[in-house]
Amino acid sequence: MAEVESYDFEGVKILPGTGQEVSLALGSGPAGNPRSIPVYIIHGNRPGPVLALTAGVHGDELNGVSVVHHLIHGDDHISGTADDRISRADLAGTLICVPVVNIEGMLLEQREAPDNRDINRLFPGKEDGNQSQRIAHTLFENVVKRADYLIDLHSAPHSRTNLPHVRADFELKECMELGKSFGTQIILHSSGPNGSLRREAAKIGTPTILLEAGTAHRFEIEAVHSGIEGVLNVMGHLGMIEREIRLPAIRLLVKRSKWARAEAGGLLHALVKPGEHVQKGQKIALVTDPFGEETNSIESPRTGVIIGLAINPLVRAGDPIANIVVCSKAKWTRAQSEWDSHDPEEESIDDEESLDDV
Repeated sequence: MAEVESYDFEGVKILPGTGQEVSLALGSGPAGNPRSIPVYIIHGNRPGPVLALTAGVHGDELNGVSVVHHLIHGDDHISGTADDRISRADLAGTLICVPVVNIEGMLLEQREAPDNRDINRLFPGKEDGNQSQRIAHTLFENVVKRADYLIDLHSAPHSRTNLPHVRADFELKECMELGKSFGTQIILHSSGPNGSLRREAAKIGTPTILLEAGTAHRFEIEAVHSGIEGVLNVMGHLGMIEREIRLPAIRLLVKRSKWARAEAGGLLHALVKPGEHVQKGQKIALVTDPFGEETNSIESPRTGVIIGLAINPLVRAGDPIANIVVCSKAKWTRAQSEWDSHDPEEESIDDEESLDDV
């Protein structure tokens, strides 16, 4: 076996079989204090690929932050102990973890950076640009360009919640392979908006997928667990760890999906939850005035699975309420209940409306 050398990251050498925290400088803040992006690198004892994990590009999306934290430190929040999910001694390759890209946005509890721009529309960034462009540039140059593969972890915005699912560009073979190995029942086709991390990373040859799980401003244990298991599945697929990859019996490959929308404004009372199977014509929500008088009921326009749901009670006419993917109840039951399949049955779904994208 070839001897593994230390991994050099911005002048810091990480020895094989160890992990180390480093940082990427962003210049000074308003008080003259240094600003930076924290990075944690786990370097294996065996040769292998470089996988990067990014979370908190949107500062209010915290489930991904928890996913990365648990992968680095385990459930006891202390790395190098018995509950660690990644053995540094047995790891093949290198894991670059960026737990929070948008630190100041997280502290402000907002999606955007402090200059109120969406970092995930500004990649690859500019070295001499505005604050958000500089953050994007620093991450792109120092993490994305070093990685052989990338997983970007997101949640829905604060007004909605998402059933855990992967988004991948169906036209790019390596992205699809990553997406399938992650192990969610649903994979949505999306190359990402212009300036998004996954679109720009793929352009330079770094296959990238995105996880959508849960909602903003909180840690949700089911969403976090799905992210942890998915990343470990990908690492097993890439040969970085020894792992029996856990896959669903049925995988839905969704090219487009459709939202059920409110036809009247008011207060929203959802009657369903993400992951629930609904029938065409089933009442899935009520909209009332502030005194509880019903003004509108919302019915499912198709038979399928709810993968996105509005959670903000205040709605206006035309607001998206539920994102529904076409699927029979029998197939969805199998997709949820039968696992450990090495060759999942796949069903392609192409609806008439494009996705709302991150």
